[in-house]
Amino acid sequence: MTAMKAANKELKGMMKTVKLEDIDSMQDEMMDLMDVSNEIQETLGRSYNVPDDIDEEELMGELDALEADMDFESESVPSYLQPDQESELNLPAAPTGHAAPPHQQQVVKIVRS
Repeated sequence: MTAMKAANKELKGMMKTVKLEDIDSMQDEMMDLMDVSNEIQETLGRSYNVPDDIDEEELMGELDALEADMDFESESVPSYLQPDQESELNLPAAPTGHAAPPHQQQVVKIVRS
């Protein structure tokens, strides 16, 4: 009987430190987190109406063809980047030497009449 009295006394002491508001608040937070988790699971589990009769071999063939096209394009230079053979540009030669300092340049004044 003394063991039961001691346990009862300890249980009463522990219950005084527990606040029901804290427990309710924690349960509300857990319910909110569970709702968010369920929304995420629903979003991730959506079906995008992919037909069941898709031939994976056909898809792999298309993928291989696309990869081959990409490899071909990466090895060759696109036509818009190739030099134009028909018309050569006649550009002047690039200047050489140094530019004159600003105080030595001639100033041209325009007089308006």
